[in-house]
Amino acid sequence: MNQYLLAGSLSLLLSLPAFAAPKDAYTQRNVMQCGGVEVVMVSSCRSVTVDDAETHLIPVCSDQTINIGGKVLRRNIDKVSQLTSDGKKAKMLSNVVVAMDCVKGTKGSLVSIGGYGGCGACPEWRGYYSTAGRLEQYSFDNTQRSFGSKGSWEELIKAYGVTKRQLQSESPSVKRIDYGQP
Repeated sequence: MNQYLLAGSLSLLLSLPAFAAPKDAYTQRNVMQCGGVEVVMVSSCRSVTVDDAETHLIPVCSDQTINIGGKVLRRNIDKVSQLTSDGKKAKMLSNVVVAMDCVKGTKGSLVSIGGYGGCGACPEWRGYYSTAGRLEQYSFDNTQRSFGSKGSWEELIKAYGVTKRQLQSESPSVKRIDYGQP
């Protein structure tokens, strides 16, 4: 009896329409080293572009994760619906990562992740993570708010031995994220 139930369930599953990813979908991996750990930005995107008349002129990405030393993290970023170059609406992240950097201090290293909303007035997002994968501080610069366990640059400076200049500007080894089918 159980084998008939299993066979019937399997044939039902096989007859259901499968979810089809867009033909232009791709997964992009950007990798860097920081403080002896591997940092991987994994982006699920499409090769279409946002229509010029839309607000968020950024890559069409539906998901991004930050993997720090094997710990998978996700930013809390809203999604927007935008018209794309193929004439269809796409639900996409309102802010995508544009740069990854390693800020090396005398007491430890911080992973710096920078994101951008692409609308001119959209917030730029910057997050600082420990090499253990803990969000230490993040901010949206257009609203001058800061959140996170350390809460401020001063606390990051004290905890990690980094300088204010390191937090304000990117290092020469910054990894810029270029989107496109790899």
